[in-house]
Amino acid sequence: MVEKPIEQIVVNTTPADTQQRVTEKIKKKGKRAVDKKNKALETLEVQYVGVNDVHPNEWNPNRQSDHDFELLLKSMSEDGFTQPVVCIRTEDGRVKIVDGEHRWRAAHSLGFDEIPVVITPMTEEQAKIATLRHNRARGSEDIDLTADLLRDLEKMGALD
Repeated sequence: MVEKPIEQIVVNTTPADTQQRVTEKIKKKGKRAVDKKNKALETLEVQYVGVNDVHPNEWNPNRQSDHDFELLLKSMSEDGFTQPVVCIRTEDGRVKIVDGEHRWRAAHSLGFDEIPVVITPMTEEQAKIATLRHNRARGSEDIDLTADLLRDLEKMGALD
């Protein structure tokens, strides 16, 4: 039997406990300087964009079961849109999703004309990294598509 290192054991704690534990871990490691080509958002500027004017990205490895999509549809039909879709504006002017493809798809299914969007000043490389971060923070992903995305980022020189 192979034992997991202590830091890999999943501990069921409160969100506040998790926040404190992770914050202390980061402080101990020290902050690594990362050469970013984008500017961190200081405030969110939410705008409403036509649902047909927003486009999914071709790199998103996140997958959702039929059951989970049904739950999302129910949530959005009962609560409305409670979280904006995070996007970038491409060089050709298109609005491309970084985070929120399932919400965008649900909006289509529910017949929304417009959706709330935050357009971030990210390069495509940073958008791909952000997609991975968002997905890992909340769900499961298709491992083959994730591997393809990581290879693509490596070719772009965006991995350290």
